[in-house]
Amino acid sequence: MSKIEANWINTSEAESTPEKQNMFLQLAEDISDVVVAFPSQADPLILKSAILLTMAEDASSFVALGLVKQAKELLARAIDIDPEAREGSALVTMGILYYKVPGWPVAFGDNDAAETYLLKALKVNPDGVTSNYFYAEFLLEQGKGDQAVSYLNKAIGATLDPKNTSFKIKAKHKAKAKAALANLS
Repeated sequence: MSKIEANWINTSEAESTPEKQNMFLQLAEDISDVVVAFPSQADPLILKSAILLTMAEDASSFVALGLVKQAKELLARAIDIDPEAREGSALVTMGILYYKVPGWPVAFGDNDAAETYLLKALKVNPDGVTSNYFYAEFLLEQGKGDQAVSYLNKAIGATLDPKNTSFKIKAKHKAKAKAALANLS
């Protein structure tokens, strides 16, 4: 599974091309096999949702919404299995989905649900870059910059392990937290 995750991270950084789309389709197929082989594990579900959400970034609105809804279902299953898997990343991602997607009747966006998931993620991983950065981003989008500052500082101060597969992603979140904090000053 770590090979699939590393390929997903590297492919995510590439320019959008038909080859990139084909690589994502292959990654989605590969991780689907892992999900089937390990149905009671949260990690494969979380990784598959991440791959689908990355695919959604380059898709048409209609296709993207379908991918997002699939990812939401996978995340809900992962949270039911183990909400603390991958440092609560399923909770963070679910929170992000709820505040980024449109609300009813288009989709399922809901700021109250977003905040609930993001706060649960902070309980699981109170010192993590990702949990703190995305809760701060949510607060900023709600016009609560004063409340976001402490979470941005925690994200900036978080320790990163360069050996961790998700190091690049966490480093980006840390950089975004620094930029957001600078914009508040």
